[in-house]
Amino acid sequence: MGAADSARAGPPPFPLGAYVGNPNGSNANAEAQYEANYNSFVKAMKARPGFNLTYIDYTQPVTDWPSNAGWSAWSSAQSPDTRGLVPVIGFPMASVASGSPTPDQQFQSFAAGTYDAEIQAVVQAWATEGFKSLRFRVGWEMNLQGPTYAGDTPQDEADWIAAFRHIHNVIKAAARAAGVAAGVVWNPGATNWSYVSATKSLYPGDAYVDMIGADMYSDMYPYSDGGSPPTYYDWDTGQEDTSIAQFIADPINRAHYWTYPAADKWTLDGSDGHSQTFVSLMQFALLHKKIFDVPECGAGNSNNGTDVLDDPTFPQWLAQQLAAFEAAGGQVGRVGIWDSNGGGNYEFSYPSDNKPQESAAWMTYFGGG
Repeated sequence: MGAADSARAGPPPFPLGAYVGNPNGSNANAEAQYEANYNSFVKAMKARPGFNLTYIDYTQPVTDWPSNAGWSAWSSAQSPDTRGLVPVIGFPMASVASGSPTPDQQFQSFAAGTYDAEIQAVVQAWATEGFKSLRFRVGWEMNLQGPTYAGDTPQDEADWIAAFRHIHNVIKAAARAAGVAAGVVWNPGATNWSYVSATKSLYPGDAYVDMIGADMYSDMYPYSDGGSPPTYYDWDTGQEDTSIAQFIADPINRAHYWTYPAADKWTLDGSDGHSQTFVSLMQFALLHKKIFDVPECGAGNSNNGTDVLDDPTFPQWLAQQLAAFEAAGGQVGRVGIWDSNGGGNYEFSYPSDNKPQESAAWMTYFGGG
């Protein structure tokens, strides 16, 4: 029994997932680093995750996605830690590879069945490596501008919904044919603004969604109260903060922001309905009687001053919201904690990360301690 095994003290309060990088069956050094990252997470959390976050590479052409998924599945099967976890697969709906059609054109192609063979091959790749349960985050974070964005226009959004519905159906049929279980997650990100007409208008319908998910990070971009230089209403003191750093330093402001990210001095939603909060997405899951997932969450991204470095408040706040959701009759499917500096300064489990309070809070509220 290793150190990671002996560290486990009890079951986590919510089904636990993790992202600590990617297993790499082709490179011994990279694989050793992955295993070290995994064991660091287990030691810090005093619990093993049941789910592993993985992604199809949207920088590759769609026709290459089966081979990319095959390599990820094979690498996961080679890892002594990851082979027993349920893969939570980020499935893009468009490629950004050079020469690719526009995202909307690719949405139309998916809806028309052009890429059915690729979808089927992705499912089969994981089934071939012995994974019996799969989760697919189709077009995740579609409401955030970036490589998985659904688009601004009504046509873009209608085509995105049609593509999602078709991908759902093909995934389900392919899973049945392969003898595996597959769940499909509708997965926006919590945000204080989105250019889509309304995030909930992208909902494809209950028949095409198994779980509703929300990605939630501690990064803060509070609305100013105007003026030059801008000021920010302090929800603790009732005064005006003269900088974002002053606002962020107070944990009461941080918790208020995560609950109402588009709030300003005068209203709790200064986005005119364009904000989609973590709480509102939980309420949406309750309304539709869907399991609620947190596919990605992380704290402490201080690279550009969007949070304090060592933030125990965020894990506590997140656990409180999920507990309230369960008390209202909801079911939490899983919580995928981002313990990696891929995409920001979110890694916490190594002592060298200098996040002892945050690490302890993750363990207290989501681990086996």
